[in-house]
Amino acid sequence: MLQSGKRHVLAAVAAAWAACGAVARAQPPGTEADPRALRRTPAVEIFERNKDAVVYVTGPLVQSGKPTTEEFFALSQNHDEKTSLGTGFIIHPDGYVITNAHAAEQVVANEVTLADGTRLPAELVAIVRQQDLALLKIDAGKPLAAVRLGKADDVMTGETVIVIANPHGLRLTCTAGIVSATGRATNPSGLPGVTLHNLLQTDAAINPGSSGGPWFNVLGEVMGVTTSRKAESDNIGFAVPTAAVRNALPEMLDAARRQGLAIGWTLAAEGPPRVKAVEPDSPAAKAGLAPGEVLAKAGGRAIADRADVELALVGRKPGETLEVEVLRDGRPEMLSVVLGQRPRPDGAALLARKFGMRPGPLGADKAKEMLLRIPRGVVIESVEAKRYEGVKDPPKPGDVLARLNHVRPRDLDHLGVLLEPIPTGRRVQMVLLRKEGDILTRIDLSTDAD
Repeated sequence: MLQSGKRHVLAAVAAAWAACGAVARAQPPGTEADPRALRRTPAVEIFERNKDAVVYVTGPLVQSGKPTTEEFFALSQNHDEKTSLGTGFIIHPDGYVITNAHAAEQVVANEVTLADGTRLPAELVAIVRQQDLALLKIDAGKPLAAVRLGKADDVMTGETVIVIANPHGLRLTCTAGIVSATGRATNPSGLPGVTLHNLLQTDAAINPGSSGGPWFNVLGEVMGVTTSRKAESDNIGFAVPTAAVRNALPEMLDAARRQGLAIGWTLAAEGPPRVKAVEPDSPAAKAGLAPGEVLAKAGGRAIADRADVELALVGRKPGETLEVEVLRDGRPEMLSVVLGQRPRPDGAALLARKFGMRPGPLGADKAKEMLLRIPRGVVIESVEAKRYEGVKDPPKPGDVLARLNHVRPRDLDHLGVLLEPIPTGRRVQMVLLRKEGDILTRIDLSTDAD
């Protein structure tokens, strides 16, 4: 019986080798000379296809977690600062990068390193703390490789996850696992008071520095953004799902407002981008767009929701023609929308009306006099004193408005872009900087918009 058993085993091994040979002979023409073709798993394909779109996000870290002058003023002890290590990924060739809010908001000045080693300063465009998402902008002077976002709520428990990140600063590390669960919740240590819901869970390796990295499915679509891992665990990591990214992108990008585009359509906030209203005599109206129609493509890009519309508008300029495909009674029809010019918001007038402060430009001499680490902001020239009666440290002429919520205004024009969407009654957090002799002061002001 033992000899018979051995014969059966040998026969099975021989059959297996024969099957392997048959598989090798059955490979498509051209693969016989490259045995590595048999080893090209989905993880290999996804990594090679997307690694150039994954970036290393670093910057001097605000240490205390509390408001400090060191964040804004160039002081001698800054050489002792620690550096944040994180990951991000490019969502548009113009250089828009998604990463985590919990890292971006604690960094004095974000820097992005591309896959080829190019280091670029990164501007913080927007933060959505409740979803742990941040949007950065870099200028590489050329189109960049970008990822493809997956569909909203299209994740299966058990499906393969491929993660690309920079754990502990180890650049472009690829790990893989499965979606262990969906619908998880956690309280990330980097975002006090915030609970993240509807997270994805994986057993793929997640470590410090992985935060902000993309999770890919086997089609190469981003299904989530690494947010955290469970403490004292080696195989429980969490990601913000792509559904949350898609929901946040329209507000974060807001391409029409930032780029001064007038279109004249109002789109449904959720689901397929159905046209809810069209302004009379607007570019959309002149193109023949009508309420009830659904956008299927814009600028050659397939449109699933408003996030795709915003991505299609990035980089567009007034006067350009945007080719739009709409569905009319289920049939596609192409329309040409000539993008109009949107009036530039007046930053000085908006700050005066909403917050009682009249600003002026921050010149190089003033920035140097103020010992600013980053020469960005606007100078307060006058203040409505009555508005700030009872405030412990009211704004004064000569102060520099260095931050509005989480964003540092570049100049008066940029300030207008930041102020325009703030509604009456909205609470706003400002950082004012003051230099009186050798005394440097940071003033954190919380006030409501008028």
